[in-house]
Amino acid sequence: MSVIKCDLKNLAKVLENEIKKEVKQTKFAAMKALNNVAFKARDNLIKNYNASFKVRNKSLPKAVTVKKATKENLQAEVEFPKDWMEINVKGGTKQADSGKNLAFPSDKLEGESRLQSGKIKKTKRPASLLDYADKHKKRGKNKKGTSKPHAFKTKGKHGYEVIGIRDGKETKWPYSIQKTAKVPKRWDFYGIVKKTAERNLPKEFEKEFKKAMETAK
Repeated sequence: MSVIKCDLKNLAKVLENEIKKEVKQTKFAAMKALNNVAFKARDNLIKNYNASFKVRNKSLPKAVTVKKATKENLQAEVEFPKDWMEINVKGGTKQADSGKNLAFPSDKLEGESRLQSGKIKKTKRPASLLDYADKHKKRGKNKKGTSKPHAFKTKGKHGYEVIGIRDGKETKWPYSIQKTAKVPKRWDFYGIVKKTAERNLPKEFEKEFKKAMETAK
């Protein structure tokens, strides 16, 4: 008669090693899956940003960043490090800081007022134009006889102030100035990240876990 003996000590050791290996690979797979999904969410956010806004500054959407998960911290973070964008995510009333105003650019800021990247030139920004207008108040919107374009501030037809730039006989109106403004919800940042995670995280984890177990030692 043959007898098969089972050494429970050895079996326990084998099981312990297998469990440790599986836990290790589970963490690794989770880390990889989280990071894959975070970068998918980033891509989706940038696509939606370009569809939701008139994008003049082409580098701005790329400011969406990803803080990667690690095996010690299984949490990936997707963020847009621009505080002023929060109101475009939630919608609401934008209020100027105490003693200041909000300047809203018009389509007149196209072309020569912007750099190749889409950013507004420093000399064409509201603060620079208002500073010039304050120092040259006598010129005003009707002052002629100067070849150099000059900025001025005046009341617009809607009752709030506007910044104008007079260049010879032509006058442009690049900004309107207000204390408050209604901002619609235009960029569903949180919704896009959530939907991307719900749609992709399970299959990404399954894929990464399978790869991890196949290569585990």
